[in-house]
Amino acid sequence: MTELTFQNIVDDGAILFLETHHMQDDRFEEWGYERWHTADQFASVEFHFPGRSSKHLQTAFVGTSGPGPKTFLWAWANPNVAATPAQKAVFDQVVAFGRHYGIEELTSGEVPFESIVPAFADEEFRLSAEKAGSTLVAFKIATAVKMITGRANHFTSDIGRGSMAVVAYNHGSLELGPPSALTFQMRFMEAVAAGMIEDHRRAVESYARFRLQTPVTEPSPGTLEVTFDDGQATIAFDENNRLTTMNASLTGLPSS
Repeated sequence: MTELTFQNIVDDGAILFLETHHMQDDRFEEWGYERWHTADQFASVEFHFPGRSSKHLQTAFVGTSGPGPKTFLWAWANPNVAATPAQKAVFDQVVAFGRHYGIEELTSGEVPFESIVPAFADEEFRLSAEKAGSTLVAFKIATAVKMITGRANHFTSDIGRGSMAVVAYNHGSLELGPPSALTFQMRFMEAVAAGMIEDHRRAVESYARFRLQTPVTEPSPGTLEVTFDDGQATIAFDENNRLTTMNASLTGLPSS
């Protein structure tokens, strides 16, 4: 069996996750998003847009990251959550995947922050990033669920005292447009700066495979080129596959 870790999955999907995340934010802002509401433990979420019809979406509640206990609690392990069919379908896929590859973060009901963000083992880092850490954990979990289940969209929200809820769903009005060299550059740098990815080269190669459905080229050892309709990005890595330099050239707008 090929060895696969939780972080590998996050590396594979982080750039695509952030691209989707910002697309959703932009679309909600365009629609005049005001607030969300759930009356059934995130089995469904209603998004309110003044002057427009509210959107009531069937969702799958994934779980919560809490800076108090410093753990992520999967919804299937929460005794206060009654699993819906949509939730059970997500849980079954995630847990089965985790068992197949021996990934404890996907099979343990409650996962310590430091298992998801190893830097949290450093007390100085942990104390300086409690709130940000809860968000980072939520984003990493949402990325893994997206990659494993294929649910294209996600919703993360502060539910009080710094805890973040993670919800997965699909919605036809929230689909990505054509890939763009500029968008790739911004989201890749965001993933690096936020600490979402560890193997930067793997993240780039996986994005090209999943989003562009084309392999990258390697013009010289340790350098990758990623080609888009509107330009090209050239990225250099060190011996640990971490970013050293990136240059992007834009040639025009992506075709629609």
